[in-house]
Amino acid sequence: MRLYVPQSGIFGRRQVDKEDVVRRKSEIVARYGSWTAHEIDLGGGISTLGRDFEADKLTRIVQIVADLSGKAFEDLRILDLGCLEGGYAVEFARRGARVVAIEGRLANFEKARFAKEVLGLDRLELVLADVRELAPERWGRFDVVLCLGLLYHLDAPDCFALVHAMAEVATRLVVIDTYVGIGALEPFAYRGRTYWGRRVREHDPDDPPERRLADLWASLDNVWSVWMAKPSLLNLLADAGFSSVFVCEFPFEPAKPSDRLTLVAVRGERRRVRAMPKASEAVWDARLPFRERRRPSRKQRTTFVVAERLAHLVPKRLRRLVKRLWSGAHPQSSGEGG
Repeated sequence: MRLYVPQSGIFGRRQVDKEDVVRRKSEIVARYGSWTAHEIDLGGGISTLGRDFEADKLTRIVQIVADLSGKAFEDLRILDLGCLEGGYAVEFARRGARVVAIEGRLANFEKARFAKEVLGLDRLELVLADVRELAPERWGRFDVVLCLGLLYHLDAPDCFALVHAMAEVATRLVVIDTYVGIGALEPFAYRGRTYWGRRVREHDPDDPPERRLADLWASLDNVWSVWMAKPSLLNLLADAGFSSVFVCEFPFEPAKPSDRLTLVAVRGERRRVRAMPKASEAVWDARLPFRERRRPSRKQRTTFVVAERLAHLVPKRLRRLVKRLWSGAHPQSSGEGG
């Protein structure tokens, strides 16, 4: 039986033998196990995982790239770091982008290669390699770099080094989806800077290399990883040279944990403000404290809310008198800026 697989972007329709696809998929599962993360439609009612999974995240990432890359998909060169089973790489390749997808585990690599071959994605290049070896001399440069579900699997100093390496190979966007550390944080030194994060165990120290590789949702080999605190991750992106960083909240991911973020870092030119040049320089030199310490605005602080409610118990004429007396004694404190 023949089926036709629809191809988006620059591709047309490709004829595929359905029985052959089913057979090859069974062989992949028998040798490397079932798909665990990426649902990929192979056409003719055949898919990899068999259920929708991470559709909301995939939608978010595609929309970010479409909105912020500044190019049509067909003109983009995209790097997918730690591509897992290839779901994101396949999506962008089907849209016509040139994609290089790096994966460190053979099982995931073979599943991604199977999807590539079935869909006939000539613009998708799959590489079995370690992302910790990322360098522009080897891979070149990319309009978009995807680091999805990867950064929090690296230990220090590799997690810091990868951010700097992504800044070197990216010409426009780096999209990072990662957990951030909260609670018990400890300092880590890198390139003369101090960053804060939480150590998280990836493997048992006694696990042999083959057992670590078999754990598809953990690090390749390091026993511990560092989940950077959000302020430190933002400081690191600034130190790596990005010109702006955004947190993406929409398209929504309703089930996303509160300690996981989608960040978009832009590789642009840092602009100095002409009206206030000294203040502008101070902005670029600023760093965030390792814990969030910002307070809410005055009108939402508990003391203000309580005082306002109590004030309504005082007769209006007396309140007006007190306000006039206060304004006369403090002429510069009549309002709050911004």
